Amino acid sequence: MKSKFYNMSGLSLIEILVGIVISSLMMAAIYTTYSVVNNSYSQVASRANISASGRNVTSMLIRELRMAGFRYYADTLKFDDGKGIYGTQNNHYPIIIMDSVYDEGDGFVNGSRCCDRIDIVYGDYDLHTTPKFKRYKVIYFAGKENEYFNLYKVKQIWDDAAERWNYVYGGVSGREINKNDAELLRKYLVEMEFVPIDEKGEKIATPLTVDDNSNRLSDIRTVDVKLTFRSKDDFYKKKKIRRAIEALKSNTRDVAHSDKYLRDSVVVSIHTRNVSN
Repeated sequence: MKSKFYNMSGLSLIEILVGIVISSLMMAAIYTTYSVVNNSYSQVASRANISASGRNVTSMLIRELRMAGFRYYADTLKFDDGKGIYGTQNNHYPIIIMDSVYDEGDGFVNGSRCCDRIDIVYGDYDLHTTPKFKRYKVIYFAGKENEYFNLYKVKQIWDDAAERWNYVYGGVSGREINKNDAELLRKYLVEMEFVPIDEKGEKIATPLTVDDNSNRLSDIRTVDVKLTFRSKDDFYKKKKIRRAIEALKSNTRDVAHSDKYLRDSVVVSIHTRNVSN
């Protein structure tokens, strides 16, 4: 009976240790491979996300800038030039561009770089409502949050009886535009520029508002748009990268940072086919 136990064989301590070492090496190799693949995927996803954000916002701007100034022939809604008792915010001009302004939370301030603001006005028609003719104002602007900027959008509709702009979604009518009443489109905005071009292909001076260069408000034929976003987290893992991004308007607004963020810019020219004298 005892002889049977003496004849049984198994693994020695050395063999077990060798197996543990081999398994550890295999696990380390698998983890290293996973880390490399995961980091590559994260970088590709981050780059794709930033590019998609720029394209999505640009698509909205293309659609709305092409509509700027449009109204139906029989449109009877009042036109406000912004110089009356309701002030400049009440104007109905197709395109208004303000240079280097952003909302800090308690009002707009001038910034040295970021970002331009654009107001776009266009008409529409709804057979099932009264009044049937509509007029909308869409506003794109930057708002500051901590050390970075976000891109916001506001949409308003003209109340002809009250002679004022009302918010389509939320917001307090009669109050100055601010980020608390706006829709957040995208975080980590680096720069946003709008450059109006006349029929001769020459730049129109900005700001282009009721008070500044108002004689050129109807001369816009094209708007060059540039949007720059950055990644939320560090993109470059090993060292800081210095990348210079030239501005469309002035070299004082060139972007040149030394950090690990990825920045992506979209530049497009949009024909404003409904703006004219």
